Amino acid sequence: MAERPGPAATVPAGWYADPVRHRPYRWWDGHRWTAYAAGESVEWDPIAEPVAREVQPGLPGTVAAFVGFGSAVALSLLSIAVLGALGRPGGLPVELLVSQLCLWAPLVATVVAVSRRRGTGSLVTDYGFRFRFADLGFGLAASVAARSVSAVVILPVVLAHPTFPNVHSDLTQLTDRPIDWVLLVAITCVGAPIIEELFFRGLLQTRLVALAGPVVGIVVASILFGLAHLLAWAGPATFVYALAVAGGGLVLGTIRHITGRLGTSIMAHAFFNAQAMVALAVAVHSAQRF
Repeated sequence: MAERPGPAATVPAGWYADPVRHRPYRWWDGHRWTAYAAGESVEWDPIAEPVAREVQPGLPGTVAAFVGFGSAVALSLLSIAVLGALGRPGGLPVELLVSQLCLWAPLVATVVAVSRRRGTGSLVTDYGFRFRFADLGFGLAASVAARSVSAVVILPVVLAHPTFPNVHSDLTQLTDRPIDWVLLVAITCVGAPIIEELFFRGLLQTRLVALAGPVVGIVVASILFGLAHLLAWAGPATFVYALAVAGGGLVLGTIRHITGRLGTSIMAHAFFNAQAMVALAVAVHSAQRF
């Protein structure tokens, strides 16, 4: 038997593994799961309608996404508080690593749980977690567009407060050693693009779009995406940083919605963060030189 299809109408009709495991196999008519096989008029499984709801984005998956997001924020803040109470062993690098892991763990758990409970169990089918070689070029172009949108979003704040502290000046204390750079790059350019795109664009945005439309879905997911970056607090400039991230999220969400897969937005996210790392390296080098 073939692998279980998702809700897309492009999957050909046929017998597939039952997504809720009520029967060994279930008939997919090309548009939805059904209790009837091709050419038959007898209902062979009366739970077909709940299964049809099961594989489609909807309110239950959205609620689970919000619960997962709240749990991730709470666990991350708790880890920061505990490390602070212990005297911040290892300094900011350890705090950054632990808080990020505590943020990501509930996000990943939610993505997997929703896929298994309300989807097909496949990250590729349920969230479009796939790549094409063209995603490298499209991702780079999208990252430039995201930087441009970020600049426009934070422009009012910069104009109102021209002396607002630079976030790079607060992050330089995380770059004293080579291992700190390795940690920053691993988190910002590898872990964050994959995990955060899976959750914010793969799980959360697709369900918000299904419930409220593309504009609302992309905007709300982008706002929450920006709010999540307030957890890595490194001074008042983090607010501007989170606002810029939310602006960039609008572009990431748009290309995810247009392409129907996460490959492009993941690459754009990675390039977006890599640009920030380059700017940080230049700032650190200039500070050390002068």
